[in-house]
Formats: sequence, C-alpha cells, structure tokens
Amino acid sequence: MNYIVVPEALAGDGRGRPAAEPSFVARQVLDYVLMLAGPDDTICLAPGNRCGEKTEEELACRYLQSRNEKLQVRYPRSAITQYIDTFGNAFYLRAYLEDKVKHMKFELVSAYIHSYRAAYCFRKAGFRIDRVHRVYYGPFDEPLVARWFYYRYKPLHWFYEGLCFVRDFILFTAGFKS
Repeated sequence: MNYIVVPEALAGDGRGRPAAEPSFVARQVLDYVLMLAGPDDTICLAPGNRCGEKTEEELACRYLQSRNEKLQVRYPRSAITQYIDTFGNAFYLRAYLEDKVKHMKFELVSAYIHSYRAAYCFRKAGFRIDRVHRVYYGPFDEPLVARWFYYRYKPLHWFYEGLCFVRDFILFTAGFKS
C-alpha cells in the first residue's frame, strides 16, 4: 500500500517559534502510520513548511526512520519558502510523483479535523484515495508554532478548516491549478 501523510504542524519552543521536530499532532499521525505500514509499503510525505534548514517532511522522515529504519519513505526535496497549505501539499506531491499517480492507489493519513479537507484536496489533485485514516489526537499541552495555535482548540480548528474548505472549493471550481 501507498500511504500519504499530510503535514500536521511543527512543535514550538514555548514562545511560538519553530522547534526542529514535528508537533504533538504530527507525531501522533506518524505513530499511527508506523502501526499501518509494512515492509512492502511506501509512505509518501506531502511537502510542508520550513523550520530553519529543515522542512516538515524532512523532520517527519527523521522521526519515522528513527523508529523503523527499514521503512520506505518518499518525499520531494523542497526549496519552497512561502507557506504551503493543504491545497499546496497535494499539488506539490503530485508534481513530485508525476504520472505515476494515475496508476497508484493511496490511503491518506491525517489528523481527524484536517482529514476532510485533505481528502478533498488530494482527490482534486488527482490522487486515488481508497481510504482515509482519521487520527484523533491529544493532549494539548505541548508548545506549537504560533501559526498553528488553532490545533489546541477544536471548535476553532473546525472553523478554520471550514473556511479553508470553502476557499479550496472555490479555487477548484474556478479551475485553479497550483
């Protein structure tokens, strides 16, 4: 099986600045995919945002391989410096995988609140998603990068995802291609 893991924020240093490790949400999503993935499976890490010299996907890969060095993990080497949202995660991963996407099946792994929009964006980008794994997460007491503060507040996170879903729906309906 091919698993797509959607980036789920970076840990913070306690003052809202990035620390070079996945957030508590991202770690729980990564731990979940560790339980799923077998020796013949491939984990595709969607490109995320930068934390100094490292990206979310590089930090996720390091986390996964520190727990199982035999995993097959793929991700694009990204030089993108602007913020990448879920819409961009899907399109940049599709560009990296090129035409192979047409012949592959995937299971998407994401934090449960984020998973609905992620599934929409990845399907619209041309991925054949056979299953979505919605990972429930908590507790909420670890620092995050200030940009992702809403992960701590479920109602606010649902509201944020709803607004972004409307934006993404409008972009896809208008024919926007990243």
